[in-house]
Amino acid sequence: MASPEVAAVRPRQAYQGKVTRVDLGGAFVDIGVGVEAYIHISQINAETPVTRVADVLKVGDEIQVYVASVNPQTRRINLTMTRPPKFDWADLDIGLKITNARVVALESFGAFVDIDGPKHGLVPFNLMPKGKRPKIGDVLDAVWVIEASEEKRRIGLTMVEPPALPWEKIRRGDMLKGTVTRIERKGAFVDVGAEREGLIRSSSFGSGFVNVSDFVTLNEQVSVRVVKVDPAKKQLDLAIEGINPEDFELSSGPDEVLSPMAAAFQRAQRGRRDSIPAQSRTERKLSQQDEILARTLQQLQSQRRK
Repeated sequence: MASPEVAAVRPRQAYQGKVTRVDLGGAFVDIGVGVEAYIHISQINAETPVTRVADVLKVGDEIQVYVASVNPQTRRINLTMTRPPKFDWADLDIGLKITNARVVALESFGAFVDIDGPKHGLVPFNLMPKGKRPKIGDVLDAVWVIEASEEKRRIGLTMVEPPALPWEKIRRGDMLKGTVTRIERKGAFVDVGAEREGLIRSSSFGSGFVNVSDFVTLNEQVSVRVVKVDPAKKQLDLAIEGINPEDFELSSGPDEVLSPMAAAFQRAQRGRRDSIPAQSRTERKLSQQDEILARTLQQLQSQRRK
């Protein structure tokens, strides 16, 4: 069973160690975790190639080392004197911002930059700000990860800051918060931080004619659920939380069924009653009924004219 100290050791961690033993293949080093770690001869840095460990290291030497690998079960820790890169494949999340990346090569399609990762990343020219093509040796203030595939050994970057919510991270069923930016007959558009606004379709509020403004207002903060996402078409369909179209099949009595328009309006007002002072609810209810009746009559008159 691994000791707590060994279990806490992680690859790429840095330690100031002391050489305790030297053999033909490498050296044992005390890094203060309860067991001796081992550095192989191939991981020892020196001004000239190392052919004999004793020529470079001796017992008592203090050296800067990094964890190359660790096995808590066997309590084996392998070291290296070569500083590992800052980022590993697992660190390269889509949208990650990396600063001070140095341009190391230019090709006809883009620039390769050193991000201090498992390999150089590529910034295509079409993902650079207009008129800002770098030269070899330039240090870029910031680049963002748009692709990282260990299987393909490929890292894609951009110099143009991506949206806060990349398409690759949006999944059906995700819960998001956003701001209503536009209200149209077909629905309400909501900014959730993606490249384009998402749409809450009017049909999600109920069947028939629906006045979307009865449910949401401009600049309102809403919680929404992703119904459909199409990264290729840059389309995002949303549904507002707390509203079920089936709830709008409302009836004021066994013999009277409200129109879809009136039902939707009544549902919207009913959902907002919690914020109305108790002493004004009766008066407001009468006003709402008058408004529903008036709008229903207007709809019937409009249909007759047709």
